[in-house]
Amino acid sequence: MKIKKLILLMGILSGIFGCSQNKKLIELTSNQDAEEGWQDLIFTITQKVKLDNGFWSLTCKAKYENQTVGLKINIADGIPAGIVGKEIDNTSFASKGVEIQSIGKESDKLIEVISKLYGQPKSSVFTSEKLIFTAFPLNKEKAILENGRFHFKLFFDENDEQNLYAEIFLNPDLKNGTLELNEKDEEYRMNIVKLLSEK
Repeated sequence: MKIKKLILLMGILSGIFGCSQNKKLIELTSNQDAEEGWQDLIFTITQKVKLDNGFWSLTCKAKYENQTVGLKINIADGIPAGIVGKEIDNTSFASKGVEIQSIGKESDKLIEVISKLYGQPKSSVFTSEKLIFTAFPLNKEKAILENGRFHFKLFFDENDEQNLYAEIFLNPDLKNGTLELNEKDEEYRMNIVKLLSEK
Protein backbone atom coordinates (compact mmCIF):
# COMPACT_ATOMS: atom_id res chain seq x y z
CA MET A 1 0.00 0.00 0.00
CA LYS A 2 2.82 2.40 0.90
CA ILE A 3 4.53 1.65 -2.40
CA LYS A 4 1.33 2.43 -4.32
CA LYS A 5 0.98 5.74 -2.47
CA LEU A 6 4.62 6.56 -3.17
CA ILE A 7 4.19 5.82 -6.88
CA LEU A 8 1.03 7.95 -6.95
CA LEU A 9 2.84 10.82 -5.18
CA MET A 10 5.77 10.60 -7.60
CA GLY A 11 3.34 10.73 -10.50
CA ILE A 12 1.67 13.85 -9.12
CA LEU A 13 5.01 15.57 -8.47
CA SER A 14 6.26 14.71 -11.93
CA GLY A 15 3.03 16.16 -13.32
CA ILE A 16 3.63 19.40 -11.44
CA PHE A 17 7.35 19.79 -12.01
CA GLY A 18 8.08 17.73 -15.07
CA CYS A 19 5.24 18.52 -17.45
CA SER A 20 7.03 21.58 -18.78
CA GLN A 21 9.92 19.41 -19.95
CA ASN A 22 7.61 17.25 -22.07
CA LYS A 23 6.21 20.07 -24.19
CA LYS A 24 6.57 19.64 -27.92
CA LEU A 25 9.15 22.18 -29.03
CA ILE A 26 8.28 24.64 -31.78
CA GLU A 27 10.46 24.98 -34.88
CA LEU A 28 12.80 27.94 -34.33
CA THR A 29 12.17 29.56 -37.73
CA SER A 30 8.51 28.56 -38.19
CA ASN A 31 7.32 32.15 -37.61
CA GLN A 32 9.29 33.66 -40.48
CA ASP A 33 7.75 35.36 -43.48
CA ALA A 34 9.93 34.50 -46.50
CA GLU A 35 8.79 37.61 -48.39
CA GLU A 36 9.85 39.98 -45.61
CA GLY A 37 13.25 38.32 -45.17
CA TRP A 38 13.54 38.84 -41.41
CA GLN A 39 15.26 36.13 -39.37
CA ASP A 40 12.65 36.04 -36.63
CA LEU A 41 12.91 33.32 -33.98
CA ILE A 42 10.21 31.63 -31.90
CA PHE A 43 10.62 29.41 -28.84
CA THR A 44 8.50 27.22 -26.61
CA ILE A 45 8.58 28.35 -22.99
CA THR A 46 9.52 25.08 -21.28
CA GLN A 47 9.74 26.48 -17.77
CA LYS A 48 8.55 29.68 -16.12
CA VAL A 49 9.29 30.82 -12.58
CA LYS A 50 8.28 34.05 -10.84
CA LEU A 51 11.39 35.30 -9.02
CA ASP A 52 11.48 37.17 -5.72
CA ASN A 53 12.72 40.31 -7.52
CA GLY A 54 9.49 40.54 -9.56
CA PHE A 55 10.96 39.09 -12.76
CA TRP A 56 9.62 36.12 -14.69
CA SER A 57 12.42 33.67 -15.49
CA LEU A 58 11.64 31.87 -18.75
CA THR A 59 13.55 28.89 -20.09
CA CYS A 60 12.95 28.92 -23.84
CA LYS A 61 13.72 26.11 -26.27
CA ALA A 62 13.06 25.27 -29.91
CA LYS A 63 13.97 22.73 -32.57
CA TYR A 64 16.27 23.51 -35.48
CA GLU A 65 17.27 20.77 -37.92
CA ASN A 66 16.44 18.10 -35.31
CA GLN A 67 18.58 19.73 -32.63
CA THR A 68 17.42 21.57 -29.53
CA VAL A 69 18.42 25.21 -29.10
CA GLY A 70 17.54 27.55 -26.27
CA LEU A 71 18.30 30.28 -23.74
CA LYS A 72 16.97 31.82 -20.55
CA ILE A 73 15.25 35.20 -20.54
CA ASN A 74 14.26 37.08 -17.38
CA ILE A 75 11.68 39.83 -17.84
CA ALA A 76 10.48 42.38 -15.29
CA ASP A 77 6.77 41.96 -14.63
CA GLY A 78 4.43 44.92 -14.62
CA ILE A 79 6.33 47.32 -16.89
CA PRO A 80 3.96 50.27 -17.49
CA ALA A 81 2.31 50.93 -20.84
CA GLY A 82 4.61 52.56 -23.37
CA ILE A 83 1.80 53.85 -25.57
CA VAL A 84 -0.73 56.10 -23.85
CA GLY A 85 -3.56 57.19 -26.11
CA LYS A 86 -1.69 57.47 -29.38
CA GLU A 87 1.43 58.93 -27.83
CA ILE A 88 4.70 57.24 -26.85
CA ASP A 89 5.41 57.61 -23.12
CA ASN A 90 9.17 58.10 -22.86
CA THR A 91 9.04 57.54 -19.09
CA SER A 92 8.23 53.84 -19.60
CA PHE A 93 11.76 52.67 -20.42
CA ALA A 94 12.86 49.88 -18.04
CA SER A 95 16.64 50.33 -17.85
CA LYS A 96 17.38 46.78 -16.63
CA GLY A 97 14.10 45.23 -17.68
CA VAL A 98 15.38 42.13 -19.48
CA GLU A 99 18.24 39.70 -18.87
CA ILE A 100 19.44 37.00 -21.27
CA GLN A 101 21.70 34.13 -20.25
CA SER A 102 22.95 30.74 -21.36
CA ILE A 103 21.40 27.41 -20.42
CA GLY A 104 24.46 25.48 -21.64
CA LYS A 105 24.82 23.36 -24.76
CA GLU A 106 21.40 24.38 -26.14
CA SER A 107 22.53 28.02 -26.03
CA ASP A 108 25.86 27.18 -27.69
CA LYS A 109 23.89 25.55 -30.48
CA LEU A 110 21.59 28.58 -30.66
CA ILE A 111 24.40 31.09 -31.22
CA GLU A 112 25.80 28.82 -33.90
CA VAL A 113 22.39 28.83 -35.63
CA ILE A 114 21.92 32.61 -35.22
CA SER A 115 25.38 33.19 -36.74
CA LYS A 116 24.32 31.12 -39.74
CA LEU A 117 20.89 32.76 -40.12
CA TYR A 118 22.36 36.26 -39.78
CA GLY A 119 25.14 35.53 -42.29
CA GLN A 120 27.87 36.24 -39.72
CA PRO A 121 31.16 34.44 -38.95
CA LYS A 122 30.42 31.20 -37.10
CA SER A 123 30.28 31.46 -33.33
CA SER A 124 29.76 28.27 -31.34
CA VAL A 125 29.92 29.36 -27.69
CA PHE A 126 27.15 31.42 -26.08
CA THR A 127 28.37 34.06 -23.65
CA SER A 128 28.65 33.03 -19.99
CA GLU A 129 27.78 36.60 -18.95
CA LYS A 130 24.27 37.67 -18.01
CA LEU A 131 23.34 40.27 -20.63
CA ILE A 132 21.28 43.23 -19.43
CA PHE A 133 18.90 45.05 -21.79
CA THR A 134 16.82 48.19 -21.53
CA ALA A 135 13.22 47.40 -22.47
CA PHE A 136 10.66 49.74 -23.97
CA PRO A 137 7.07 48.41 -23.82
CA LEU A 138 5.17 48.65 -27.10
CA ASN A 139 1.93 48.03 -25.20
CA LYS A 140 -1.14 50.10 -24.39
CA GLU A 141 -1.52 48.42 -21.01
CA LYS A 142 0.67 47.49 -18.06
CA ALA A 143 2.55 44.29 -18.92
CA ILE A 144 1.29 41.75 -16.39
CA LEU A 145 3.01 38.97 -18.28
CA GLU A 146 0.88 36.00 -17.21
CA ASN A 147 -2.17 37.69 -18.78
CA GLY A 148 -1.14 37.15 -22.40
CA ARG A 149 1.05 38.40 -25.23
CA PHE A 150 3.17 41.54 -24.82
CA HIS A 151 5.64 43.40 -27.02
CA PHE A 152 8.94 45.02 -26.10
CA LYS A 153 11.76 46.69 -27.96
CA LEU A 154 15.13 45.86 -26.40
CA PHE A 155 18.24 48.02 -26.45
CA PHE A 156 21.78 46.88 -25.67
CA ASP A 157 24.71 49.22 -25.04
CA GLU A 158 22.60 52.34 -25.69
CA ASN A 159 25.56 54.69 -25.30
CA ASP A 160 27.69 52.47 -27.57
CA GLU A 161 30.41 52.26 -24.94
CA GLN A 162 31.25 48.70 -26.04
CA ASN A 163 30.62 49.31 -29.77
CA LEU A 164 27.82 46.75 -29.49
CA TYR A 165 24.70 48.90 -29.81
CA ALA A 166 21.78 46.75 -30.93
CA GLU A 167 18.00 46.64 -30.97
CA ILE A 168 15.71 43.61 -31.13
CA PHE A 169 12.02 42.88 -30.47
CA LEU A 170 10.93 40.55 -27.67
CA ASN A 171 7.36 39.20 -27.58
CA PRO A 172 6.58 36.89 -24.65
CA ASP A 173 3.23 35.09 -24.50
CA LEU A 174 3.08 33.24 -21.19
CA LYS A 175 -0.56 32.28 -21.68
CA ASN A 176 0.19 30.34 -24.88
CA GLY A 177 3.70 29.31 -23.87
CA THR A 178 5.75 30.97 -26.62
CA LEU A 179 8.37 33.70 -26.88
CA GLU A 180 9.59 35.51 -29.99
CA LEU A 181 12.90 37.27 -30.66
CA ASN A 182 12.31 39.30 -33.80
CA GLU A 183 14.71 41.36 -35.84
CA LYS A 184 14.53 45.15 -35.72
CA ASP A 185 17.01 45.77 -38.53
CA GLU A 186 19.68 43.83 -40.42
CA GLU A 187 22.29 46.45 -39.42
CA TYR A 188 22.25 45.01 -35.87
CA ARG A 189 23.03 41.42 -36.90
CA MET A 190 26.79 41.65 -36.41
CA ASN A 191 26.49 43.20 -32.94
CA ILE A 192 23.80 40.75 -31.80
CA VAL A 193 26.04 37.80 -32.70
CA LYS A 194 28.99 39.47 -30.97
CA LEU A 195 27.14 40.29 -27.74
CA LEU A 196 25.60 36.81 -27.53
CA SER A 197 28.99 35.12 -28.11
CA GLU A 198 31.68 34.27 -25.58
CA LYS A 199 34.37 36.96 -25.77
